Amino acid sequence: MDILLRIVAALVWAGILFLIFVLWRIARFYERSSGQSVYSWLFFLIFMLFLIGAVWYIIADPLFVGVPPADGLLCAGGSLSLLGTLILTRAMMRKP
Repeated sequence: MDILLRIVAALVWAGILFLIFVLWRIARFYERSSGQSVYSWLFFLIFMLFLIGAVWYIIADPLFVGVPPADGLLCAGGSLSLLGTLILTRAMMRKP
């Protein structure tokens, strides 16, 4: 049962990381096409924080509770993803 739980957790995190990767590529494309900086590197940092936190949880405890260093990584990634998404949305929705 523990192996199955770890596999499911890994698949869920892979999906989340894929979505963050897509956001990073969208931000990078927007920077190149518009010439405006939207801090696309921030999404890569978010990707790395979530990746390290997810691996930590999958190895330590796939039930997703009570690992303070992993919680800190995921909290930092979540906070930065909010900031990055707001920056990207504001830049893309601005009228020319």
